[in-house]
This record gives sequence, C-alpha cells and structure tokens, in this order.
Amino acid sequence: MRVRIQASTIKGKLTPPSSKSMMQRALAAAMLAKGTSIIHNPCKCEDAEAATDIIQRMGSEVNKQDTALQVISSEGVAPEIINVGESGLSLRMFSPIVALNPAKTEINGRGSILKRPIHNILEGLENLGIECENTGKGFLPIQLQSGYKSNFAKIDGSLGSQFLTGLLMALPCRAEDTTLKVNNLKSIPYINMTIDLLKDFGIEITHEDYKTFAIKGNQKYKPTEYTIEADWSSAAPLLVAGAIKGSVSLEHMNQNSYQADKEILTALKKCGASIKWEGNTLSVEKKGLNAFDFDATHCPDLFPPLVALAANCNGETRIKGVHRLEHKESNRGIVLQKEFAKLGVPIRIEEDEMIIPGGRLRGGLANSNNDHRIAMALAVAGLSSLNPVEIGQHECVAKSYPDFFTDLRKIGGGVAQFYFKSQFV
Repeated sequence: MRVRIQASTIKGKLTPPSSKSMMQRALAAAMLAKGTSIIHNPCKCEDAEAATDIIQRMGSEVNKQDTALQVISSEGVAPEIINVGESGLSLRMFSPIVALNPAKTEINGRGSILKRPIHNILEGLENLGIECENTGKGFLPIQLQSGYKSNFAKIDGSLGSQFLTGLLMALPCRAEDTTLKVNNLKSIPYINMTIDLLKDFGIEITHEDYKTFAIKGNQKYKPTEYTIEADWSSAAPLLVAGAIKGSVSLEHMNQNSYQADKEILTALKKCGASIKWEGNTLSVEKKGLNAFDFDATHCPDLFPPLVALAANCNGETRIKGVHRLEHKESNRGIVLQKEFAKLGVPIRIEEDEMIIPGGRLRGGLANSNNDHRIAMALAVAGLSSLNPVEIGQHECVAKSYPDFFTDLRKIGGGVAQFYFKSQFV
C-alpha cells in the first residue's frame, strides 16, 4: 500500500502526540523507583511499547488507566533477553541500566536498529568494567554481564546524547560515585531534559560545562507522578505544513520545553512564517517564505521537516549538521537527497552542509526507506506539489506518530491510501 498526498490547503487545530523521548525516560525512571509511579498523558507509539515491554521484563508491573499508566516497581530482575524494537533511545538508554545487574542479559532489536553501529555503547560500558560479548561484530545483539567495576570513564559524545542519558540514569544506583569525562557532546538539550526528569524522580546530577559529570552513588529514585508533554519532534512537520500551505494551531505545547526540536520555531521565524502563542496553543501561518541558514547539529531530527520547508522557500537554504544523519533509521542525508530529487528538488551536500534550492515541487513516487521522519517530510512536501506525491512504506510513522496521516487529513491535507500501481514511472 502507498499513500497519496495532493496539493491542499491546511487549516485547523490539533493536539500532537506526547513526547516519545520523555516517555521512554519516564518509564525507565519509574522502573528504577521502588513503589508506584503514575505517568500522565502517555505516548502511544512503537518506541514507547518497546520501552514498556523492557521494564515489564525487568520486573515492573504496568497498568493502563484512562489517560495514564501506573508503574509498580519492586526489586528488579535480569531478564535473559530484552528487545528494543527499532528504538535507538531504548537501546542506548537501557544498556547501562541493564548492566546494573551482574547477571547475563542479551539485548537485541529488529528492523533498522540492526543496521545501526553500537561501537560507542560497547566502548563506554567496557570502560566502566562491564563484560560485553558482541556476536554481531559492531551491531546487535550484545550480551552484558558482571556489573560495573570502574568509577571513571571517558565517553565519546560526538554520536549523540542517548548513551550518556542511560549512564546518567543508571550510575546513581551504584554504591560508588562515578565520574564521566565527555568529549564533543552533541544534542545537549536532550541531556538537559534527562537531568530535569531525574530531578523530578529525586536524583541529582552535577556537571561542569557538559564535559565532566559527577554522579553520586547510593541515590534512591522516588516514585512520583509525571506528566509527558507534547512532542516537538512530531509537531515539527505539522508546523511546517501550516507555514507552507495555510495555518495550523497545536494545543498543549510547552514554550519552556527542553526538547531540542523546539528549535523548529527558530527556523520558521528565519524564513518568515507567522508564529503566535496563546497560552499553551501555538499557531503558525503561511507568509512569504525566504531561504534561511540553520544549524541542526543539536537537533538532527529536524532535518526532514526543514527540507520540506526549504523546498518551499525563495532562494537557497543551508542546513548544517549533516554528519549527525548517518546512523538514524536510515542514512537520512543520502535518503533526503535521493527521495526529494524524485520530486524535483536537487539537494546538494557539501561537507557538513545540506543545500536545498527553493521552488515548486513537481511531485512523483518516493519512498520513506522505512524511516518515520522521512515519511512525514515527504507528506508535508506533497501539500504544495504540482502533482501528487506517492509515498511507499508510509506505515513506518507508527514508530513515533501512528495517527499522523489521520491528523493531517483532519486539517485539510489531501491524503488518500490506495493499492493500485503508481501512475509515476
């Protein structure tokens, strides 16, 4: 099955899904807190389901309520195997947490995660004394055992913040204090998100300019009630849709969010879109759109919607941070270049910059490459295309935003699913 997107005008109000990044962190923290925690406004997506399955396998009881999850945690167990699905965050975050128990546990996944290298996870855990067996030769699966033995490690932060998040969540549970030296940390806003959430669960983390983290041992997670805020990553393509083809209002948005993808507002302001806040409702409306320069090094998930935005701007847009795109659900730099070329947008990549020429998209047949953010970006691009855009493997949006196409249709997007052979050759 493919989905077809036709040129259409956007107008309406939506509530985007809650943050899957915060949801996975909250599930891990609730598992580490002995007692009963309540997670309000839980995220409903495949990555959240994978994290829920992991904490259940590690001994937590999870009960669904009307608009919340109840997590009852007692003494944790070391399962023989956990499966992270296709979630990079669950892989990198739960690996250090699983390693708290010296018993042997295998970590595996499915789909695109099996093609994502894990060298930085292996190196970081081994530096802290964990015994790692990697039959996948740099890829999943891995087996961890023997527990932490070292109180100091150097961590490579150039590939992102997710593994560091896992260490910051796990190491306070050790009896000993731990010091981490972190080099070239990327996605710093996500570390702020982690530290803030940990504080709500009773854990204190200190650092010196994000380069040295001092983690006190013998800290105790406290059970708590935690509310998951709306997801800026899922909101970004909807906001771009409003900016290029009408107007959209999103409810329950946090102006003071630590989420890195809140930076979509900076890009929208730079290109000339109209942005308005009324309480926690954010509205974006189309105006004359001009090319812009943007550094996405600390928010690489914004690349796909930014490409859709740039393709509708007058002039040539430059986005920095291409090196952050290689090890996502797809090699997003290459995939964006290939798939948008099919729609008439000749993207160039020069060292660490992506250059996107603006102009009318002609439409055509494209493929998500089983990458949820690529699928959403192609759909948004189709709203302003001369001819329809057909997207293969569009079902992958279930990873983060299962109702994306339904919601896009609610605000006027010309969305249709069909089975017959494409008209595009």
